[in-house]
This record gives sequence, structure tokens and C-alpha cells, in this order.
Amino acid sequence: MGSTALIAVSFVAALGIGVPVAIALGIAALTGLYLADMPLEYLAQNAYSAVDSFTVIAIPMFILAGALMERGQLTDRLIDLSRAIVGRAPGGLATVTIMACTLFAAISGSGPATTAAIGSIMIPAMVRDGYKRSFSCGVAASAGGIGVVIPPSIPMIIYGVTAETSITALFVAGVIPGLILALALYAVAKVISHRRGYSSPAVEGARGPRIWAAFLAAKWSLLAPVVILGGIYTGVFTVTEASVAGVVYALVIGFLVHRTLTFADLIDSLVATARIAGTVLIVLATGLVFGRILALYQVPQDVSGWLTQTFTDRTALILMIALLLLFIGMWMETITQIVILTPLLLPAVVATGMDPIQFGVMFVIACELGFQTPPLGVNLFVAGEIAGAKIEEVTQGVVPFVIAGTVVLLLVGFIPELSLWLPRELGYIR
Repeated sequence: MGSTALIAVSFVAALGIGVPVAIALGIAALTGLYLADMPLEYLAQNAYSAVDSFTVIAIPMFILAGALMERGQLTDRLIDLSRAIVGRAPGGLATVTIMACTLFAAISGSGPATTAAIGSIMIPAMVRDGYKRSFSCGVAASAGGIGVVIPPSIPMIIYGVTAETSITALFVAGVIPGLILALALYAVAKVISHRRGYSSPAVEGARGPRIWAAFLAAKWSLLAPVVILGGIYTGVFTVTEASVAGVVYALVIGFLVHRTLTFADLIDSLVATARIAGTVLIVLATGLVFGRILALYQVPQDVSGWLTQTFTDRTALILMIALLLLFIGMWMETITQIVILTPLLLPAVVATGMDPIQFGVMFVIACELGFQTPPLGVNLFVAGEIAGAKIEEVTQGVVPFVIAGTVVLLLVGFIPELSLWLPRELGYIR
């Protein structure tokens, strides 16, 4: 058995006996080092250097900013504004859910966090107004995924670090595809709501004074993405500095302006951030070492060569990669998926002429769909927990939205300008 096969077997065997993914990656990396007769200190040195990066600080900071803004009730104000704009339109609460998730996506950077923040309010409201529970969960689970496509996006940061490409360019590139995804989900929700006769008489009409009052109440919530993303795009902040600015902004608004944030909320946010970020950083550290071991054995070059030789047509190759990402997203956690597959697939797509930024957006959309597909769809479990529904029921409601998201994924894969036009116009790429 060859060295590469032994590395793969060690990884799969570790997963098979229940070893956490991060540790399984480390075991596989150690196997590769041993077979290459390299010092085992290489693992510790490279794991440390993987997270000893100014850019990586942005991950826990964006998680903390989102947690503070949720506990500071900025989310509630975004929902109230969305309700005022939508009014009594058919499927109004579904539209409110999608709109609120889109707005919160520009703050949180996390799909499950967006689903939890918006869904905890909107799923019970939809069920009370007669919306089918599976549909209500499907809307929240799918709209929550917008949180990783519209910047800031934690998966985009992970991809940028792994692929060694511009995170700012990735953020800009995700804006238009994220809005297209939101529109696609909106169209599906409206069609289903119209056919089933869903309406929300409890939602107040979209009168001018009501909208204006809701806008004034939500002005600080709406200003948050302006501060974070505006600072990045104008060059005032780096991505990492913007994440810290987001935390400071959330603290100031929560403690001094709205006065809804308490010291207990701050402690809860810090604990939640430590748990989430700790997991992410461990996977990132061992995953990047694993990627370097694969590069040492020239596995990315072999995979790229096999793909380009097997699928000589560019269209067939992109379709194959899209299907592969969708399938693996059903079984593998997002961060792990990005860390492992980026070094394997990026050389193949670059060989077809696809820009790494375009592939990054495509990859993140595929991860977003992975949030919604069983058996590992995190958003499904979050929505189901909120509604008290079984995973089968939630999955039934999310299917039409997954189909719409897949269409958007393919559009991004085959139409480069959807993701590259805006960063090119703003001078982030040539």
C-alpha cells in the first residue's frame, strides 16, 4: 500500500471509530510525517504557524460581534423593520424571515447563528399564523444560509487563509451572489405561499409612518454593516480590524445606546465565542498541516491532473466539482470541507481558467447548501429544535429552497461576472 493510501486510511479509520475531525486530521498528518521520515515537531510548528496569523483573529471577533448584536436586540429591530416593509402581502412572514436573515447576514457571518437569531422569533410566528411547520422551518434554515454568502463570512475567511487569496476581494465578490440567492429564496417562498394561501393578518400594513418608525428604531442595527463593510471596502479597516470594530460597535450600542446588553450577556457571548472559535481554530490548525502533507506527497497535483484528464470539457468539470461539493457538504462540516478540499480542487479549477475568487464564492455557496441538507445540515437541526420538529419534517420543507440555491450555485460557476464584476470594478482584482 502506498504512502498516500496509508494517510487516507489513517484518516478514515480515525473518523470511523469516532475520533473528532480535528484530531483525525492530526493523526493523518502524523502518519504522513512518519512515512516521509520527517521530524514530528513539524506538526506542532506548522499548527502554531497556521493560527499565528493576524487575519485569523477575525474569526473569533466576527463570532463575538454577532453574538453581542443578537443579545443586544439589534436582531429584533431588523425584524420589525422587515415586517413594516412587507405588510400584509401573501407569505408576508416568510418574506420577513428572508429579508431579516439577509440584513443580519451583513453582521453575523455565520449560517447557524443567523438561523438561530431570526428563526427563534419568526418560526413560531409563522406557525401561529397558519404556515405549515415544515415550510416555516425550511424558510428559516435556507435563509439562514445567506449568512455565509453575504459578507462578512467566516467560511470566506477560512477559504481565503487556505487558498492564500484576498479575503476583502472574496467579501466583495459575495455581495451580488448573496443578493441573488436571497431573491431566489424569496421567489420560491412567494410561489409556495400563494399556492397554499399563506397570509399574515397579524402583520401591520406597510404604511409610511409605520415604516419610518421602524427604520428609526433599527437605524443603529442598519449602521452596523455600514461600519464593518464600509470600513473594509474604503480601506479604513483591514478585515481583522473591521471585526474588532464590529465588537466595539456592538458593545457601545448594546450598553450605551439601547441599554439592552447586560454584563451577563457579555459573559454568555464570550463563552459561546470561545466554544465556537476554539473548534474552528483547532480544525484550521490541523487541517492546514494536513494540506501541507498532501502537498508534500503531490496529492493536489495528482487530483488536479486526474480531473482535468477525465473531464476534458470545462463545463463537465465545473458540473462535476459542483456535484462533488454538494455531496460532500451533506456529510462534512463546513470548515473541515474547506480546509481539506481547497488544496485538492483549486489547482484543477484554476487550470480551467476559473479565478480563485470565483471558485471561493462557488465553494461557499455549496457550503451554504450543506447547512440545509441532511444528515449533517446544521441549520436543519437549529430550525427543528426551535419548532420542535423532526429532521425529516424540516428536510421536507427545505427541498424547494435547496433546488433554488443549487441553481444559483451553477449560475455563479458558469457566469464569472456574477462574482468578479464588483471586485474588479472596485479594483480588488484585475
